[in-house]
Amino acid sequence: MTKDESFRRSNLPRISDIGFGIEPPVPNPDPPLVGPTVALRPFRPDDFAAASIVDPDPASAVWVPPMPGDDGASVAEYYEACRRDGDLLHLVAADRSSDRYLGEVMLAIGEHRVGEVGCVIRPDERGHGTAVEALGLLADWALGPLGLPRLQVFVAVQNLGGLRLSERIGFRHEGVLRSYGEHDGRRFDAFVLSRLPTDPART
Repeated sequence: MTKDESFRRSNLPRISDIGFGIEPPVPNPDPPLVGPTVALRPFRPDDFAAASIVDPDPASAVWVPPMPGDDGASVAEYYEACRRDGDLLHLVAADRSSDRYLGEVMLAIGEHRVGEVGCVIRPDERGHGTAVEALGLLADWALGPLGLPRLQVFVAVQNLGGLRLSERIGFRHEGVLRSYGEHDGRRFDAFVLSRLPTDPART
């Protein structure tokens, strides 16, 4: 993140200042979120090499933005600035035993304290339950200790794998948003799913 970008960010009104978001910063989970095989932790500069070669699943690539920096230090700094501002919590999904980078999960917090979640997993980890475990850990924490009243996820209608993932961690269908997004010059429809603290536990 450049100095100019930092200045612009510091001069924007915080979501919480107008009564809609949470009070910044977004806390890092304490204790850290750890599952049977996956642990979530902040992005570190030494994650950059692995993260920069992750090829998103073509069905979910419509949501994956470019890396927000040219090196590990700038990417880690950017994510930390977003966390301090109360906008985004971006965590690495790492192997619980070896700390090897497996992918990333993110929680964006918007108006009315509504969270939006997403993830990207390295190709050799897909199909092994890594995404279910990592995103499930984040969703459980966001609706529990963090206290958000609603989580939502948007899934391109062609991404059936992403739809199944969302369902497995307890998200419920709400409908289809027509022409919701754009990728490579083409508009696409998206499913919207949500999960509330009162919904049944994920399977």
